[in-house]
Amino acid sequence: MAGKSRKVSFYLLVLEKKEPIQGSRHKRFVPLKNDEIEEHFRNIYDNKMQSLSNGNKAISVNFSSGTDIVEVLDYTNHCAFVKIGQQNPSNTVALRDQETLETEEVPMAENQLLELFTYCLIDFETGIISYISISGAPRVSTIRTLFDHYFLHTESIVTKLAAIMQDDIISKLASKKTISKLEVEVAVPSDQILSELGVNPNSYDALQNVRTRTATYEVVGHRNKSIFENQSGFMELIGDIKSTLGENLLKLRANAKDENEQSQSYDLLQYSFTKTVNLERENIETIGANEFKEILETVYAENKNELLRYCHY
Repeated sequence: MAGKSRKVSFYLLVLEKKEPIQGSRHKRFVPLKNDEIEEHFRNIYDNKMQSLSNGNKAISVNFSSGTDIVEVLDYTNHCAFVKIGQQNPSNTVALRDQETLETEEVPMAENQLLELFTYCLIDFETGIISYISISGAPRVSTIRTLFDHYFLHTESIVTKLAAIMQDDIISKLASKKTISKLEVEVAVPSDQILSELGVNPNSYDALQNVRTRTATYEVVGHRNKSIFENQSGFMELIGDIKSTLGENLLKLRANAKDENEQSQSYDLLQYSFTKTVNLERENIETIGANEFKEILETVYAENKNELLRYCHY
């Protein structure tokens, strides 16, 4: 039986600090060097994270919608192997025997919650994050929120996850005179779509036999006017969309042109630098953390030189 495959995506971790411009009242954001980024991570690792009984360290990352847990399984040679977990209730899951098909409740204490998780590898020498997509697990954007929580307000440091794109497509589009349209299609719960449209929640139960639910958002500029003020704004937004929406992002297109040429539509997902890895077994639940680490280390090492060519910061 062929093993299941999963997608590995790559992002560039960028921290920018707001600093005053000499001779001016204004300030600008200046990117930190990679060793400075690692120093900030080490500060969190040494002083903010909680030590676990297995020797690892972990910390809660709070969102308006819930809490994720970042656990560092290994931190050596300027690389951190990290597990990102999402807390979930236990009343919708059970243990099922694969032979008898009998189920039983998951044994849990009062202060325990089920956790769905995935893994990422952070190379602080390059700033590149390798993230493996697991259905239902948290987004890589949890890492951005972790840094922002401690440094955004205390040191005026903004964290960005820049999507690494092949063929320098983002720079090519950003350099064009006009980016006139941006189209984003995302898979979302059907109730959320209806809620945004103002539909009465009492009507939700009328839905049945639903296979997919998507929402499409279009941002369209005035004729011959760009919807972005500068190149960095476009690059930052694309990276933010990709890192936040993850596998729920179904379509990402931009219309762009220079003077004296027709506007063209570019499929930005087509240019994303991703790699598909075969997990070599159908039941991925039997794959341990060390195997995931080896998978990420291997795919990153195989593509490291090419990834560095496409890093724009």
